[in-house]
Amino acid sequence: MLSIIIPTLNEEEGIAKVICSIPEKYKKESEIIVVDASNDYTPIIAEKLGVKVIKEKTRGKGLQMRKGVEASHGDVLIFLDGDGTDPPQYIPKLLKKLKIANLVLGCRSMKSFEADDHRMRNIFKFYGVFMRPIFGLMDFRTSDPLAGFRAIRRRDWDKLNLKSKGFEIETEMNIRALQENFIIKEVYIPNLKRCGGLKKSKFLNDRKSWLKISKIILDYLKEKNSKSKIKKFKKIKSDFGTKLK
Repeated sequence: MLSIIIPTLNEEEGIAKVICSIPEKYKKESEIIVVDASNDYTPIIAEKLGVKVIKEKTRGKGLQMRKGVEASHGDVLIFLDGDGTDPPQYIPKLLKKLKIANLVLGCRSMKSFEADDHRMRNIFKFYGVFMRPIFGLMDFRTSDPLAGFRAIRRRDWDKLNLKSKGFEIETEMNIRALQENFIIKEVYIPNLKRCGGLKKSKFLNDRKSWLKISKIILDYLKEKNSKSKIKKFKKIKSDFGTKLK
């Protein structure tokens, strides 16, 4: 069984598009769960469209994703953003890649799509210049490392033991996936226009989340570098001991 989990915060302009764009096959065979912390009509629209809505008083994308998993029953989990920037039509492609991977990301890329919104594409180019190299330092190399559109098996999700409450959830997931030696794949998706406009993007306007993401990455790199130095020291010590013998 497939569980499609959509965390939302005031996405009344986009939630209908997201739900209605899910392929009919998966609407019938899957459970669709909207975990909502809105004060607009998002949950009402979602309920009218026949999906399960969980009202969450505490805001936070990471918290809502984890609550959604707790309430779900599927062996495979799909995460979708509720603002219309993720194309649910690509769910089959993510599931196909998941057959040879532990984690699959639906990534916006430099590849051109007919459905591309030029403004979103330009923003992605700017974002990519900074984010891809930073995640590359961690050996996490994908076109869109902070992609919210993801597929993972429940057993692998459980291994990650994620704790993040906010937008840093994807960064934590990436790091834990590396630590678990997961096979990570990506599927290219178009740069779609955000429903409601970019000004309503909670992530782009949340400076605290960007600081948290930066701190998580820096802490990981420090730990990685420290372990590398210890490993190198042990090897030198071992080689030196061998020579003495």
